[in-house]
Amino acid sequence: MFAAALSFFLITLNASMVTTALPAIGRDLGAGPTLAWVLTGYSLVFAVCLHPAGAWADRIGARRAFTLGITVFATTSAICAIAGDLAVLLAARAIQGAAAAAVLPAGLALLSAAHPDPADRSKAVGRWAAAGAIALVLGSPLGGAITTLAGWPGTFWLNVPVALLTLVPRLPSTPPQPRRRLDGLLRTPPVLVSSATGFALNFASYGAIFVVTLMLQQDLGQSAWTTGLVFVPMTLLIIPANLLAGHLRRPLPLGLLLMIAGLTGLAITGTEATLWQVIAWLLPIGAGAGLVAPAVTTMMLDGMPPDRSGLGAGLLNASRQFGSGAAPAIFGALLSTSIGFRLSTGLAAVVVAASLSLTGVPRPTRHPRS
Repeated sequence: MFAAALSFFLITLNASMVTTALPAIGRDLGAGPTLAWVLTGYSLVFAVCLHPAGAWADRIGARRAFTLGITVFATTSAICAIAGDLAVLLAARAIQGAAAAAVLPAGLALLSAAHPDPADRSKAVGRWAAAGAIALVLGSPLGGAITTLAGWPGTFWLNVPVALLTLVPRLPSTPPQPRRRLDGLLRTPPVLVSSATGFALNFASYGAIFVVTLMLQQDLGQSAWTTGLVFVPMTLLIIPANLLAGHLRRPLPLGLLLMIAGLTGLAITGTEATLWQVIAWLLPIGAGAGLVAPAVTTMMLDGMPPDRSGLGAGLLNASRQFGSGAAPAIFGALLSTSIGFRLSTGLAAVVVAASLSLTGVPRPTRHPRS
């Protein structure tokens, strides 16, 4: 569904562009150490609100939650663009994170409602994931170009027309659901497996980016520009993998195996790796992550009743965000040792392997959708 894919594109693009614009924001607003909270404050609120926002979307209706979330996201983007001091910017960014947390699960719930056929829904989820991957590829160069030509406020102004564009298509009807007990729904195999795999996906992929970035600059002496280019082939490969996932019979174990291969290769070569070896081992990680992301999302949506799609989407993405945050914290401590790079990439491979062992659970019961 166009609106869901575009909203995911917007949320991902926003995060990437703001990261690129951060130094310019610091120069204009005179920010010190608190400047990092332009990113951290948004990310923390986004992660914390994902699960309750998904349940809230089910309760009031995904279409209403999506519309409200997009409206607040666009409004806070405008406030960020005109912010004259850091305090206003940080407050607006925090509210923007909560709005993004409402949009993401509501958008997936709308996508699920628009594609009741499981096979069709799986392909739609692949297109949805590809939209985020495209934004990830475009975010940094686009943010740099806009900041250079129009200043950092331009990265926030761009959000406004894109956000409003998501409201142009007619959104499917999703009636509000009364509050009720979940009766063990969150402990069913599909929900547990998809949550655990979502955590492993982000723990390994974001963790690999974190340790490789430090290794390239600190051990191999590469510039920040060269380091950024190293990840381009990996991120570009995610897009076709996202689109291919819905056409494969078992994309989840295949994707996890590819990630294990890439992480193991990095662990074996270690900090003695050449630049081309690093790029080569990152490729299966990108391809594998591109297969896993839509597959695990489809598993969660298939495993939840239609009227609880928002809750499932919120839970899955909260698990993924937790994985993204846990990796730098754990790997940062491991990197203080002489074999920290090997330990970090090896641990990431073990976590992915543990999630692979869970893929043998019974396939999710596909709940009937009207």
